[in-house]
Amino acid sequence: MAIYDPLICRMPSGRSPGFMAAAATLAVSFQKHAGRSGRPVNQSSPLRKAHSHDGSLENASERAPDWSWKIPRVQILALLLLACVANQACRALPFYLVDFGDPTQAGRAMNQDLSFTSADYGFFATLGFTVPFTVASLWAGVTADRMDRFRLTAAAGFGWSLCTAGMALCSSFGGVLLLRMLLGLSQAATNPAALSLIAELFPDARATANAIFGLGIYLGGAMASLGAFIDEQEGWRSACLIFGVASLAASLPALSKHDEKQAIPSRARATWPSDDNLSSRLASLPQATANVWESSMQAVEPSGARWLLLASALRFSAGFAILVWLPSAIRASFPEDVEQFALVNSLIKGVAGSLSSISGGVAADALRSKGFGDRSAAWFCAASSLAAAPLWYFTLAEGLSFQVCMALLCAEYLVAESWLGPAISALQGSVPSDRRGTAQGVFSSLTALGNALPVGLGLLTPSDLTSGLQISVAACYLLSGLCFLLASSHLQQEVPHPEDASQ
Repeated sequence: MAIYDPLICRMPSGRSPGFMAAAATLAVSFQKHAGRSGRPVNQSSPLRKAHSHDGSLENASERAPDWSWKIPRVQILALLLLACVANQACRALPFYLVDFGDPTQAGRAMNQDLSFTSADYGFFATLGFTVPFTVASLWAGVTADRMDRFRLTAAAGFGWSLCTAGMALCSSFGGVLLLRMLLGLSQAATNPAALSLIAELFPDARATANAIFGLGIYLGGAMASLGAFIDEQEGWRSACLIFGVASLAASLPALSKHDEKQAIPSRARATWPSDDNLSSRLASLPQATANVWESSMQAVEPSGARWLLLASALRFSAGFAILVWLPSAIRASFPEDVEQFALVNSLIKGVAGSLSSISGGVAADALRSKGFGDRSAAWFCAASSLAAAPLWYFTLAEGLSFQVCMALLCAEYLVAESWLGPAISALQGSVPSDRRGTAQGVFSSLTALGNALPVGLGLLTPSDLTSGLQISVAACYLLSGLCFLLASSHLQQEVPHPEDASQ
Protein backbone atom coordinates (compact mmCIF):
# COMPACT_ATOMS: atom_id res chain seq x y z
CA MET A 1 0.00 0.00 0.00
CA ALA A 2 1.53 3.28 -1.05
CA ILE A 3 1.92 5.75 1.71
CA TYR A 4 1.78 9.51 1.44
CA ASP A 5 5.17 11.04 2.22
CA PRO A 6 4.98 14.55 3.69
CA LEU A 7 8.41 15.59 2.44
CA ILE A 8 7.51 14.74 -1.12
CA CYS A 9 4.60 17.09 -0.68
CA ARG A 10 6.53 19.97 0.84
CA MET A 11 8.99 22.39 -0.61
CA PRO A 12 12.11 22.93 1.54
CA SER A 13 13.10 26.00 3.51
CA GLY A 14 9.63 26.74 4.77
CA ARG A 15 8.01 27.34 1.43
CA SER A 16 4.33 26.64 0.93
CA PRO A 17 3.73 22.90 0.69
CA GLY A 18 2.72 21.37 -2.60
CA PHE A 19 1.80 17.74 -2.99
CA MET A 20 3.33 14.61 -4.33
CA ALA A 21 -0.08 13.52 -5.49
CA ALA A 22 0.53 15.54 -8.65
CA ALA A 23 1.08 12.02 -9.94
CA ALA A 24 -2.68 11.65 -9.70
CA THR A 25 -3.13 14.36 -12.35
CA LEU A 26 -0.24 13.31 -14.57
CA ALA A 27 -2.28 12.94 -17.72
CA VAL A 28 -4.03 16.28 -17.24
CA SER A 29 -0.72 17.96 -16.57
CA PHE A 30 0.71 16.65 -19.83
CA GLN A 31 -2.26 18.09 -21.70
CA LYS A 32 -1.78 21.49 -20.14
CA HIS A 33 1.94 21.61 -20.81
CA ALA A 34 1.44 20.47 -24.35
CA GLY A 35 -0.74 23.50 -24.97
CA ARG A 36 -3.97 21.58 -25.39
CA SER A 37 -5.70 23.63 -22.74
CA GLY A 38 -5.49 26.69 -24.92
CA ARG A 39 -3.58 28.78 -22.39
CA PRO A 40 0.05 29.61 -23.21
CA VAL A 41 2.69 29.15 -20.56
CA ASN A 42 4.04 32.29 -18.89
CA GLN A 43 2.38 34.61 -21.38
CA SER A 44 2.69 37.66 -19.14
CA SER A 45 5.87 36.85 -17.27
CA PRO A 46 9.49 37.29 -18.26
CA LEU A 47 11.23 34.51 -20.10
CA ARG A 48 11.86 31.64 -17.70
CA LYS A 49 14.92 29.52 -18.08
CA ALA A 50 16.14 26.39 -16.32
CA HIS A 51 19.76 25.55 -15.67
CA SER A 52 20.85 22.42 -17.49
CA HIS A 53 23.79 21.91 -15.09
CA ASP A 54 26.17 21.58 -18.00
CA GLY A 55 26.74 25.30 -18.33
CA SER A 56 23.83 26.00 -20.66
CA LEU A 57 20.38 27.41 -20.13
CA GLU A 58 17.23 25.91 -21.52
CA ASN A 59 14.39 28.07 -22.77
CA ALA A 60 11.34 26.94 -20.80
CA SER A 61 8.85 29.43 -22.19
CA GLU A 62 5.90 29.08 -24.54
CA ARG A 63 6.62 25.62 -25.82
CA ALA A 64 5.79 22.08 -24.88
CA PRO A 65 8.50 20.65 -22.62
CA ASP A 66 10.94 18.29 -24.28
CA TRP A 67 11.12 14.94 -22.47
CA SER A 68 13.84 13.51 -24.67
CA TRP A 69 16.53 11.56 -22.84
CA LYS A 70 19.13 13.79 -24.50
CA ILE A 71 17.94 16.80 -22.49
CA PRO A 72 20.20 17.25 -19.42
CA ARG A 73 17.37 18.11 -17.06
CA VAL A 74 15.54 14.90 -18.00
CA GLN A 75 18.69 12.95 -17.18
CA ILE A 76 18.84 14.71 -13.81
CA LEU A 77 15.20 13.84 -13.13
CA ALA A 78 16.01 10.21 -13.88
CA LEU A 79 18.87 10.31 -11.36
CA LEU A 80 16.59 11.79 -8.72
CA LEU A 81 13.91 9.19 -9.43
CA LEU A 82 16.52 6.46 -9.05
CA ALA A 83 17.49 7.87 -5.66
CA CYS A 84 13.82 7.99 -4.62
CA VAL A 85 13.31 4.35 -5.60
CA ALA A 86 16.37 3.31 -3.57
CA ASN A 87 15.15 5.43 -0.65
CA GLN A 88 11.71 3.83 -0.56
CA ALA A 89 13.02 0.30 -1.14
CA CYS A 90 15.40 0.42 1.83
CA ARG A 91 12.71 2.03 3.98
CA ALA A 92 10.15 -0.73 3.34
CA LEU A 93 12.52 -3.72 3.16
CA PRO A 94 12.22 -4.79 6.85
CA PHE A 95 8.46 -5.25 6.44
CA TYR A 96 9.18 -8.30 4.27
CA LEU A 97 11.82 -9.88 6.50
CA VAL A 98 9.76 -10.83 9.55
CA ASP A 99 7.61 -13.89 10.20
CA PHE A 100 5.44 -14.16 13.31
CA GLY A 101 3.57 -17.25 12.15
CA ASP A 102 6.31 -19.89 11.90
CA PRO A 103 8.60 -20.25 14.95
CA THR A 104 11.05 -22.53 13.13
CA GLN A 105 12.56 -19.94 10.78
CA ALA A 106 15.40 -18.81 13.05
CA GLY A 107 17.96 -18.33 10.30
CA ARG A 108 15.61 -16.66 7.84
CA ALA A 109 13.21 -14.30 9.63
CA MET A 110 14.68 -11.23 11.31
CA ASN A 111 12.40 -11.38 14.34
CA GLN A 112 13.15 -15.07 14.97
CA ASP A 113 16.89 -14.60 14.61
CA LEU A 114 17.07 -11.54 16.88
CA SER A 115 14.31 -12.65 19.27
CA PHE A 116 11.99 -9.65 19.22
CA THR A 117 8.22 -9.60 19.54
CA SER A 118 5.48 -8.26 17.30
CA ALA A 119 5.18 -5.26 19.65
CA ASP A 120 8.90 -4.56 19.21
CA TYR A 121 8.47 -4.82 15.47
CA GLY A 122 5.50 -2.44 15.50
CA PHE A 123 7.68 0.23 17.13
CA PHE A 124 10.68 -0.56 14.92
CA ALA A 125 8.68 -0.28 11.69
CA THR A 126 6.81 2.92 12.57
CA LEU A 127 7.96 5.28 15.32
CA GLY A 128 11.53 3.99 15.17
CA PHE A 129 11.70 5.55 11.72
CA THR A 130 9.15 8.36 11.85
CA VAL A 131 10.47 10.19 14.93
CA PRO A 132 14.08 10.68 13.72
CA PHE A 133 12.82 11.31 10.18
CA THR A 134 10.54 14.10 11.40
CA VAL A 135 13.19 15.67 13.64
CA ALA A 136 15.77 15.60 10.85
CA SER A 137 13.35 17.40 8.56
CA LEU A 138 14.08 20.62 10.50
CA TRP A 139 17.63 20.56 9.18
CA ALA A 140 16.93 19.04 5.79
CA GLY A 141 15.54 22.14 4.07
CA VAL A 142 18.22 24.45 5.47
CA THR A 143 20.99 22.05 4.47
CA ALA A 144 19.60 21.71 0.95
CA ASP A 145 19.85 25.50 0.57
CA ARG A 146 23.43 25.59 1.86
CA MET A 147 25.32 22.89 -0.02
CA ASP A 148 25.56 21.11 -3.35
CA ARG A 149 22.27 19.25 -3.58
CA PHE A 150 23.62 16.47 -5.77
CA ARG A 151 26.31 15.72 -3.22
CA LEU A 152 23.75 15.95 -0.45
CA THR A 153 21.58 13.42 -2.29
CA ALA A 154 24.54 11.11 -2.76
CA ALA A 155 25.68 11.49 0.86
CA ALA A 156 22.18 10.71 2.13
CA GLY A 157 22.07 7.67 -0.15
CA PHE A 158 25.39 6.45 1.17
CA GLY A 159 24.05 6.86 4.70
CA TRP A 160 20.85 4.87 4.33
CA SER A 161 22.60 2.26 2.16
CA LEU A 162 25.20 1.62 4.86
CA CYS A 163 22.45 1.43 7.49
CA THR A 164 20.57 -1.13 5.41
CA ALA A 165 23.65 -3.25 4.75
CA GLY A 166 24.76 -2.86 8.36
CA MET A 167 21.61 -4.56 9.61
CA ALA A 168 23.04 -7.80 8.22
CA LEU A 169 25.76 -7.63 10.89
CA CYS A 170 23.47 -6.97 13.86
CA SER A 171 23.09 -9.54 16.61
CA SER A 172 20.34 -7.85 18.65
CA PHE A 173 17.11 -5.92 18.28
CA GLY A 174 18.80 -2.83 19.70
CA GLY A 175 21.30 -2.89 16.87
CA VAL A 176 18.75 -2.96 14.05
CA LEU A 177 16.62 -0.35 15.85
CA LEU A 178 19.59 2.02 16.06
CA LEU A 179 20.31 1.56 12.36
CA ARG A 180 16.62 2.06 11.57
CA MET A 181 16.73 5.40 13.37
CA LEU A 182 19.91 6.44 11.55
CA LEU A 183 18.27 5.41 8.28
CA GLY A 184 15.40 7.78 9.09
CA LEU A 185 17.82 10.61 9.76
CA SER A 186 19.64 10.14 6.45
CA GLN A 187 16.51 9.69 4.34
CA ALA A 188 15.09 13.01 5.52
CA ALA A 189 17.59 14.87 3.32
CA THR A 190 16.64 13.32 0.00
CA ASN A 191 13.32 14.93 -0.87
CA PRO A 192 14.14 18.58 0.00
CA ALA A 193 17.22 18.45 -2.22
CA ALA A 194 15.40 16.69 -5.05
CA LEU A 195 12.26 18.84 -4.97
CA SER A 196 14.16 22.12 -4.98
CA LEU A 197 16.16 20.93 -7.99
CA ILE A 198 13.00 19.87 -9.80
CA ALA A 199 11.36 23.25 -9.11
CA GLU A 200 14.30 25.04 -10.76
CA LEU A 201 14.82 22.64 -13.65
CA PHE A 202 11.14 22.30 -14.64
CA PRO A 203 9.42 25.68 -14.21
CA ASP A 204 7.30 24.85 -17.26
CA ALA A 205 6.37 21.31 -16.16
CA ARG A 206 6.78 21.29 -12.41
CA ALA A 207 3.69 19.20 -11.66
CA THR A 208 4.58 16.57 -14.23
CA ALA A 209 8.18 16.35 -13.02
CA ASN A 210 7.06 16.06 -9.40
CA ALA A 211 4.61 13.35 -10.45
CA ILE A 212 7.38 11.36 -12.10
CA PHE A 213 9.59 11.75 -9.03
CA GLY A 214 6.70 10.69 -6.80
CA LEU A 215 6.36 7.40 -8.67
CA GLY A 216 9.46 6.36 -6.75
CA ILE A 217 7.18 5.52 -3.82
CA TYR A 218 5.38 2.85 -5.83
CA LEU A 219 8.45 1.55 -7.62
CA GLY A 220 10.50 1.47 -4.42
CA GLY A 221 7.73 -0.40 -2.63
CA ALA A 222 7.65 -2.88 -5.49
CA MET A 223 11.39 -3.45 -5.18
CA ALA A 224 11.12 -3.92 -1.42
CA SER A 225 8.57 -6.68 -1.96
CA LEU A 226 11.26 -8.68 -3.75
CA GLY A 227 13.11 -8.76 -0.44
CA ALA A 228 10.73 -11.51 0.67
CA PHE A 229 11.94 -13.63 -2.25
CA ILE A 230 15.59 -13.14 -1.27
CA ASP A 231 14.66 -13.81 2.34
CA GLU A 232 13.16 -17.18 1.42
CA GLN A 233 16.21 -18.15 -0.60
CA GLU A 234 19.14 -16.75 1.37
CA GLY A 235 17.80 -15.30 4.62
CA TRP A 236 17.16 -11.79 5.90
CA ARG A 237 20.82 -10.89 6.35
CA SER A 238 21.54 -11.51 2.68
CA ALA A 239 18.51 -9.42 1.71
CA CYS A 240 19.77 -6.47 3.76
CA LEU A 241 23.24 -6.76 2.29
CA ILE A 242 22.00 -7.01 -1.31
CA PHE A 243 19.63 -4.06 -0.94
CA GLY A 244 22.30 -1.98 0.78
CA VAL A 245 24.84 -2.57 -1.98
CA ALA A 246 22.27 -1.97 -4.74
CA SER A 247 21.13 1.25 -3.07
CA LEU A 248 24.72 2.42 -2.76
CA ALA A 249 25.20 1.86 -6.48
CA ALA A 250 21.99 3.78 -7.21
CA SER A 251 23.29 6.75 -5.20
CA LEU A 252 26.63 7.05 -7.01
CA PRO A 253 25.33 8.65 -10.27
CA ALA A 254 24.33 11.79 -8.35
CA LEU A 255 28.03 12.57 -7.92
CA SER A 256 28.35 13.03 -11.69
CA LYS A 257 26.38 16.30 -11.52
CA HIS A 258 27.29 19.67 -10.07
CA ASP A 259 24.90 22.11 -8.42
CA GLU A 260 25.64 25.47 -10.08
CA LYS A 261 23.33 27.33 -7.72
CA GLN A 262 25.67 26.59 -4.82
CA ALA A 263 28.78 27.73 -6.68
CA ILE A 264 29.35 30.72 -4.37
CA PRO A 265 32.50 31.78 -2.52
CA SER A 266 33.10 29.62 0.53
CA ARG A 267 33.41 32.70 2.78
CA ALA A 268 29.83 33.66 1.89
CA ARG A 269 28.45 30.26 2.80
CA ALA A 270 27.48 29.50 6.36
CA THR A 271 28.36 26.05 7.64
CA TRP A 272 26.50 23.80 10.00
CA PRO A 273 26.28 23.90 12.98
CA SER A 274 27.32 27.57 13.11
CA ASP A 275 24.58 28.45 10.66
CA ASP A 276 22.87 31.56 12.09
CA ASN A 277 19.66 30.78 10.24
CA LEU A 278 19.49 27.31 11.77
CA SER A 279 20.38 28.61 15.24
CA SER A 280 17.63 31.21 15.09
CA ARG A 281 15.16 28.56 14.03
CA LEU A 282 16.03 26.42 17.02
CA ALA A 283 15.83 29.37 19.43
CA SER A 284 12.42 30.44 18.15
CA LEU A 285 11.04 26.92 17.94
CA PRO A 286 8.65 27.13 20.97
CA GLN A 287 7.01 30.36 19.82
CA ALA A 288 6.99 29.20 16.22
CA THR A 289 5.25 26.00 17.29
CA ALA A 290 2.54 27.99 19.07
CA ASN A 291 2.06 30.23 16.04
CA VAL A 292 1.87 27.24 13.70
CA TRP A 293 -0.74 25.58 15.90
CA GLU A 294 -2.90 28.73 15.98
CA SER A 295 -2.62 29.24 12.23
CA SER A 296 -3.37 25.59 11.58
CA MET A 297 -6.54 25.66 13.65
CA GLN A 298 -7.70 28.77 11.81
CA ALA A 299 -6.95 27.21 8.43
CA VAL A 300 -9.05 24.12 9.13
CA GLU A 301 -11.91 25.99 10.80
CA PRO A 302 -14.41 25.15 8.00
CA SER A 303 -16.34 22.00 8.85
CA GLY A 304 -15.68 20.55 5.42
CA ALA A 305 -11.94 20.76 5.95
CA ARG A 306 -12.15 19.07 9.34
CA TRP A 307 -14.18 16.17 8.00
CA LEU A 308 -11.70 15.80 5.15
CA LEU A 309 -8.77 15.73 7.56
CA LEU A 310 -10.45 13.15 9.77
CA ALA A 311 -11.20 10.99 6.74
CA SER A 312 -7.60 11.32 5.55
CA ALA A 313 -6.21 10.36 8.97
CA LEU A 314 -8.27 7.17 8.82
CA ARG A 315 -6.98 6.42 5.34
CA PHE A 316 -3.37 6.97 6.44
CA SER A 317 -3.92 4.57 9.34
CA ALA A 318 -5.22 1.90 6.99
CA GLY A 319 -2.36 2.42 4.56
CA PHE A 320 0.37 2.17 7.20
CA ALA A 321 -1.22 -0.92 8.72
CA ILE A 322 -1.25 -2.68 5.35
CA LEU A 323 2.31 -1.64 4.58
CA VAL A 324 3.69 -2.87 7.91
CA TRP A 325 1.63 -6.00 8.55
CA LEU A 326 0.39 -7.43 5.24
CA PRO A 327 3.61 -9.39 4.52
CA SER A 328 3.40 -11.05 7.95
CA ALA A 329 -0.28 -11.88 7.43
CA ILE A 330 0.43 -13.46 4.04
CA ARG A 331 3.29 -15.50 5.51
CA ALA A 332 0.95 -16.83 8.19
CA SER A 333 -1.88 -17.63 5.77
CA PHE A 334 0.17 -18.92 2.82
CA PRO A 335 3.55 -20.12 4.14
CA GLU A 336 4.20 -22.11 0.95
CA ASP A 337 3.63 -19.14 -1.37
CA VAL A 338 5.90 -16.49 0.12
CA GLU A 339 8.22 -16.34 -2.90
CA GLN A 340 5.28 -16.08 -5.28
CA PHE A 341 3.77 -13.34 -3.10
CA ALA A 342 7.01 -11.37 -3.31
CA LEU A 343 6.81 -11.29 -7.10
CA VAL A 344 3.06 -10.74 -7.43
CA ASN A 345 2.96 -8.05 -4.75
CA SER A 346 5.82 -6.26 -6.49
CA LEU A 347 3.78 -6.09 -9.70
CA ILE A 348 0.64 -5.01 -7.85
CA LYS A 349 2.45 -2.14 -6.15
CA GLY A 350 4.35 -0.99 -9.21
CA VAL A 351 1.59 -1.28 -11.81
CA ALA A 352 -1.79 -1.24 -10.07
CA GLY A 353 -0.74 1.35 -7.48
CA SER A 354 0.67 3.76 -10.05
CA LEU A 355 -2.27 3.33 -12.42
CA SER A 356 -4.81 3.88 -9.65
CA SER A 357 -3.07 7.00 -8.37
CA ILE A 358 -2.96 8.61 -11.80
CA SER A 359 -6.47 7.62 -12.87
CA GLY A 360 -7.99 8.85 -9.59
CA GLY A 361 -6.90 12.41 -10.19
CA VAL A 362 -7.98 12.32 -13.83
CA ALA A 363 -11.44 11.01 -12.90
CA ALA A 364 -11.95 13.59 -10.16
CA ASP A 365 -10.86 16.41 -12.48
CA ALA A 366 -13.24 15.15 -15.15
CA LEU A 367 -16.15 15.25 -12.70
CA ARG A 368 -15.23 18.76 -11.63
CA SER A 369 -14.96 19.96 -15.23
CA LYS A 370 -18.51 18.75 -15.87
CA GLY A 371 -19.87 21.14 -13.28
CA PHE A 372 -20.03 18.97 -10.17
CA GLY A 373 -17.71 21.34 -8.29
CA ASP A 374 -15.10 20.66 -5.62
CA ARG A 375 -17.38 18.35 -3.69
CA SER A 376 -17.12 15.81 -6.51
CA ALA A 377 -13.59 15.03 -5.28
CA ALA A 378 -14.98 14.18 -1.84
CA TRP A 379 -17.64 12.01 -3.46
CA PHE A 380 -14.95 10.19 -5.39
CA CYS A 381 -12.89 9.60 -2.22
CA ALA A 382 -15.97 8.30 -0.42
CA ALA A 383 -16.72 5.88 -3.24
CA SER A 384 -13.10 4.71 -3.29
CA SER A 385 -13.03 4.10 0.47
CA LEU A 386 -16.40 2.38 0.67
CA ALA A 387 -15.60 0.12 -2.29
CA ALA A 388 -12.17 -0.75 -0.89
CA ALA A 389 -13.57 -1.93 2.47
CA PRO A 390 -15.19 -5.20 1.30
CA LEU A 391 -12.36 -5.89 -1.15
CA TRP A 392 -9.83 -5.65 1.66
CA TYR A 393 -11.94 -7.66 4.10
CA PHE A 394 -12.30 -10.57 1.67
CA THR A 395 -8.61 -10.39 0.74
CA LEU A 396 -7.75 -11.86 4.16
CA ALA A 397 -10.84 -14.05 4.50
CA GLU A 398 -10.26 -17.64 5.60
CA GLY A 399 -10.44 -20.46 3.08
CA LEU A 400 -9.29 -18.50 0.03
CA SER A 401 -6.70 -19.82 -2.38
CA PHE A 402 -3.53 -17.80 -2.84
CA GLN A 403 -4.56 -16.88 -6.39
CA VAL A 404 -7.93 -15.50 -5.29
CA CYS A 405 -6.28 -13.60 -2.44
CA MET A 406 -3.87 -11.88 -4.83
CA ALA A 407 -6.66 -11.09 -7.30
CA LEU A 408 -8.62 -9.39 -4.53
CA LEU A 409 -5.50 -7.54 -3.37
CA CYS A 410 -4.93 -6.24 -6.90
CA ALA A 411 -8.54 -5.09 -7.13
CA GLU A 412 -8.21 -3.41 -3.73
CA TYR A 413 -5.13 -1.50 -4.89
CA LEU A 414 -6.85 -0.36 -8.08
CA VAL A 415 -9.76 1.01 -6.07
CA ALA A 416 -8.09 2.27 -2.88
CA GLU A 417 -5.00 4.03 -4.24
CA SER A 418 -7.04 6.54 -6.23
CA TRP A 419 -7.99 8.65 -3.19
CA LEU A 420 -4.99 10.88 -2.46
CA GLY A 421 -5.07 13.35 -5.34
CA PRO A 422 -8.84 13.96 -5.12
CA ALA A 423 -8.60 14.33 -1.32
CA ILE A 424 -5.99 17.06 -1.60
CA SER A 425 -8.03 18.78 -4.30
CA ALA A 426 -11.12 18.70 -2.07
CA LEU A 427 -9.14 20.09 0.86
CA GLN A 428 -7.90 22.99 -1.25
CA GLY A 429 -11.47 23.74 -2.25
CA SER A 430 -12.71 23.65 1.34
CA VAL A 431 -10.56 26.48 2.74
CA PRO A 432 -9.94 30.10 1.69
CA SER A 433 -7.18 30.49 -0.86
CA ASP A 434 -4.92 32.39 1.55
CA ARG A 435 -4.95 29.46 3.99
CA ARG A 436 -4.48 26.56 1.63
CA GLY A 437 -0.78 26.24 2.33
CA THR A 438 -1.35 25.95 6.07
CA ALA A 439 -4.18 23.46 5.56
CA GLN A 440 -1.87 21.39 3.37
CA GLY A 441 0.67 21.37 6.19
CA VAL A 442 -1.94 20.01 8.59
CA PHE A 443 -2.76 17.35 6.02
CA SER A 444 0.90 16.36 5.80
CA SER A 445 1.23 16.08 9.57
CA LEU A 446 -1.57 13.50 9.68
CA THR A 447 0.84 10.88 8.37
CA ALA A 448 2.34 10.73 11.86
CA LEU A 449 -1.07 9.71 13.26
CA GLY A 450 -1.13 6.85 10.79
CA ASN A 451 1.50 5.07 12.89
CA ALA A 452 -0.93 4.49 15.75
CA LEU A 453 -2.81 1.60 14.15
CA PRO A 454 0.22 -0.54 13.16
CA VAL A 455 1.73 0.02 16.61
CA GLY A 456 -1.53 -1.15 18.19
CA LEU A 457 -1.68 -4.21 15.93
CA GLY A 458 1.77 -5.15 17.15
CA LEU A 459 0.31 -5.70 20.61
CA LEU A 460 -1.89 -8.54 19.34
CA THR A 461 -0.83 -12.15 19.55
CA PRO A 462 0.44 -13.67 16.27
CA SER A 463 -2.69 -15.81 16.02
CA ASP A 464 -4.93 -12.72 16.17
CA LEU A 465 -2.83 -10.52 13.89
CA THR A 466 -4.42 -11.43 10.56
CA SER A 467 -7.99 -11.00 11.77
CA GLY A 468 -7.04 -7.79 13.58
CA LEU A 469 -5.51 -6.38 10.39
CA GLN A 470 -8.52 -7.51 8.36
CA ILE A 471 -11.11 -5.90 10.61
CA SER A 472 -9.27 -2.70 11.57
CA VAL A 473 -8.35 -1.71 8.02
CA ALA A 474 -11.86 -2.44 6.72
CA ALA A 475 -13.28 -0.34 9.57
CA CYS A 476 -10.93 2.54 8.71
CA TYR A 477 -12.07 2.40 5.09
CA LEU A 478 -15.75 2.46 6.06
CA LEU A 479 -15.35 5.29 8.57
CA SER A 480 -13.27 7.35 6.17
CA GLY A 481 -15.90 6.89 3.48
CA LEU A 482 -18.57 8.24 5.80
CA CYS A 483 -16.35 11.20 6.74
CA PHE A 484 -15.76 12.01 3.08
CA LEU A 485 -19.52 12.01 2.51
CA LEU A 486 -20.02 14.37 5.45
CA ALA A 487 -17.26 16.60 4.08
CA SER A 488 -18.99 16.78 0.70
CA SER A 489 -22.12 18.18 2.33
CA HIS A 490 -20.11 21.17 3.61
CA LEU A 491 -17.95 21.90 0.59
CA GLN A 492 -18.78 25.03 -1.43
CA GLN A 493 -21.11 26.20 1.32
CA GLU A 494 -18.63 27.76 3.74
CA VAL A 495 -16.13 29.11 1.21
CA PRO A 496 -17.94 31.26 -1.37
CA HIS A 497 -16.50 31.88 -4.79
CA PRO A 498 -15.00 35.35 -5.42
CA GLU A 499 -17.89 36.33 -7.65
CA ASP A 500 -20.34 35.42 -4.89
CA ALA A 501 -18.46 37.41 -2.27
CA SER A 502 -18.49 40.54 -4.43
CA GLN A 503 -22.26 40.61 -4.76
